[in-house]
Amino acid sequence: MTERRLPFEGAVNFRDLGGYPVAGGGHTAWRRVYRSDSLAELTDSDLARLEALGLYGVVDLRLTEERAKKPDRLPDGHGLKILEQGFLPRGTLHMLRAVAEGHLPPDEIRAEVLRHYRLFPQEHLPDYAATFRLLIEAEGRPVVIHCTSGKDRTGFGAALLLRAAGVEERAIAEDYALTNTYRRDIRFMFGPDVRPEALEMLTAAHPEYIRTALDELARLHPDTESWLEAMGLDAAERRAALGLLREGL
Repeated sequence: MTERRLPFEGAVNFRDLGGYPVAGGGHTAWRRVYRSDSLAELTDSDLARLEALGLYGVVDLRLTEERAKKPDRLPDGHGLKILEQGFLPRGTLHMLRAVAEGHLPPDEIRAEVLRHYRLFPQEHLPDYAATFRLLIEAEGRPVVIHCTSGKDRTGFGAALLLRAAGVEERAIAEDYALTNTYRRDIRFMFGPDVRPEALEMLTAAHPEYIRTALDELARLHPDTESWLEAMGLDAAERRAALGLLREGL
């Protein structure tokens, strides 16, 4: 049985996107795409485990400042292709400051998070094109996409990959919610004034969040071909990506 979560010590949310049923039969390919939290704290044994995966490349969705503070720890002489595709939805830093200072109650945090999740399909589809292109370039070798906690930017990226493969929304939401089981402690990012209930609303992977993003994606684009095209992928790239994301058809 292939593992969903890989037993890394320094990356608690490192997971395989394989094995999800797709429309028309078959399932998403195992050992093709991994999603993860930060790779900055990988242990020596983790580095050996990472090397054994035979990765082709890494997509890092963190901002330059995030990478500078906690750079990925990768095997020496790794030869991996590293794509730095950092971004944050508009207003994220302002929201994080307000949460850290204790200015936002949980209901306002929920509203802000939902707004941010709508921004993913509204403004950030092109930021994920590199992930699909790296998948194609890898020609079957695995790639990993990650941010800091592996929930928001990575969560939407994983949702796009699964949706493109033909995975239904329920299973995508279940994959997203697994972050609650393998959640990285990011309290270090906030000061002592943050309230526990506020932090929970911000950091928990509520299925409502990813469903909101997928609903907005569907509102903006009538079908998968439409949003993949809006992402910037041509017809040949779309066919190649879908062929690599699925197996057992």
